[in-house]
Formats: sequence, C-alpha cells, structure tokens
Amino acid sequence: VERQVGDGQLWPVDDYELATRMSYALWGAPPDQALLETVEKSGLYDDAIVEAEARRLLKDPKARSRSLEFMSEWFNLERLTSLSPSQSMYPDWDPRLADDMRLETLMLFEHLVWHQKAPLKTLFNSRTTFVTPRLAQHYQLPDSLVRKTLDADSFYEVALPDESGRAGILTHGSTLTIGGDEASMVTRGLFVMHEVLRGIVKDPPPCVDTTPVPTQAGLTQRRIAMDRIGNKACGGCHSRFEPLAFGLEKFDGLGAYHRTDEHGNTLREDGEILIPGKSKAMPFDRTIEFVDALAKSERVKETITWKATQFALGRPLTAVDAPFLDRIHSETQKRGGTYQDLMTAIVLSDLVRFTQTEPVQ
Repeated sequence: VERQVGDGQLWPVDDYELATRMSYALWGAPPDQALLETVEKSGLYDDAIVEAEARRLLKDPKARSRSLEFMSEWFNLERLTSLSPSQSMYPDWDPRLADDMRLETLMLFEHLVWHQKAPLKTLFNSRTTFVTPRLAQHYQLPDSLVRKTLDADSFYEVALPDESGRAGILTHGSTLTIGGDEASMVTRGLFVMHEVLRGIVKDPPPCVDTTPVPTQAGLTQRRIAMDRIGNKACGGCHSRFEPLAFGLEKFDGLGAYHRTDEHGNTLREDGEILIPGKSKAMPFDRTIEFVDALAKSERVKETITWKATQFALGRPLTAVDAPFLDRIHSETQKRGGTYQDLMTAIVLSDLVRFTQTEPVQ
C-alpha cells in the first residue's frame, strides 16, 4: 500500500512502490523477481538503474502484449467484434473481414513498434500494411497485390501504391468503420479531433436533431457536411471537425475505396486541416498529403504522449499533469520518438516516481 502522508503534497514513492508502478505501466502485471532483486541490492534511486530496468522489461513479451492492449483501447478495436453493417447497403459483407481489419491495425502497430522500432508518428502515414487476400480484395487493391494462392485467412505485408489512396491507420477499415454505414463525416471528424488531435468539441444542445442525413442522388456526404458548416446554428462547431474527414471521403462505411458514390457523385479527397491551437489551416489535395501532415504535426505527437501516459498510469489526465507531460514528450522526442523511448520517459517521470497524497479532512 502506497504511503498516504495526508498533507496534500508530492512525495516520492519508495523503491518497491516504484518497481510496482514501472511493472504495471510496462507489463500490466506485477514486478518479476529480477526487478525485486534489483530493488533489494541497489534500489531504484538512480535514473540509470531505472532506465536499465525499464529497457529490460521492454524486451519481455509481456511488454509487447501490453502495447497491443494500448493500441486496441486507443482505437476501440474491440467494437469490430460486433460490427454489423446494413445488409441492404452492403449485401456482400463477409463478417470475417471485421477480424481482418482489427488484426491489420494490430499487426501494423506491432511491425512498426517492435520490428522496425520506428517513431510512433509513422502509424499515421505508413505506406505498408498487412492484409489477407480477402481484405485486399475488399480494399480493391491492385490485382498484383491480391495473393489468391494464399489461404483467405493468411496475412501478408504489402507496400501500398499511391493509387490505392491508403497510408497509415486512418485508412484502415478498423478506423473508417467508425463512420457507420453512411461513412458519417461527423463521426469520423470527431474521432480525428478527439483521438488524434486531442481537441475538444462540446456536445450539441438537446434541442438539435443529430440524426445523420442519408446520402442522396447529387448530394455527397461532403455536400451535406458543407450545409451543416454553413448553418449558423451548427457551423461554429462543425467547421472545426467535419473538414477533418474530407480527406477520407473516397472510403465508404466499410473502408472500401471508390471514386464515385452509389449515385454517381464524384468523390473528392482534397481539403484543409486546422490543427487545434493554430490560426491557419493547411490545405491538401490528396489523402496521402492529409495523413503526412498529421504524421508531421507536433500536436499529433503530443496526443500519442498523452494517450500512452494515460494508459500507463491507468487514470484520466488533468491540467495538473500538463507540465509533467510536456517533459515526457520533450524527452521522448529527444530520444527518437519510438514506443520504447516514450515508455522509458514515462517511468522516469515524476508522474510515476511521485505520488500526491490526499489531504486529511
């Protein structure tokens, strides 16, 4: 039990408490015998010792499993287990595709984080992904990338050509299906705003009808979005997040790629992105330019820091944590921006090494 001094001040945790916090942050499990022996022999008072133990823990398979839990929670991948699209809209839907989509995202994360040890920002613009022949056909990838000789459940790595319109996890079916059957720009835009850019948009007033407007002949989802943005009652908020989905317009509700919708309307992929805190929007002509801009954005890198830290600590973050998070982020980027760098910076931070005791009433 961590000490509760009762004065409302920050107090350093002891070596055994720190070992437990480190282990749960990196493994989601208690400390192993080797970490406890380090505590007994030399303690964890020195940064070099803490970092050495963190690097050792990160080499264990439990750290890999824990990282996949983080990715699954961040992008809510478990919802794919109950994905049930409209049969009238998608009569050819194969339920096995939902699991393919979930595993695609986890496999790309594992590949970038653990095999390539690439900076985490590359999740958003990676030109590589992992598909089954079934998923490759669903994505309408070029025939040369559909390995029909493989079992339909077998995954393989593909280099995505520019004409596929795909790059990074925002163009995965696992993410695109967040928009529902109609590929809602409201839902997709809010997801990018909240989960990628760490922006805040208030809920609409109770009197506002939030029922999605269905696509009509001559009226694309973008056109419907533009009508909302131009509406005085809605535009103040919708102009902040719906344009974040414009670059994903060519992907339908199940993540398949189209140049026209079912009514023959031409679909676009151009737009502009306004990063929260910036005064000027950044234009883009193609989806690939959109995801490249996200991958380069400091705001997106900061979001990754916040999301991973919140997951590691197992509690919501507040404004009080912001200065500590800034230091974690700075240290992570200085080290290289990988998952291993981030998790090491987290366990070295005062958010892990100190506890704020509740004042006695």
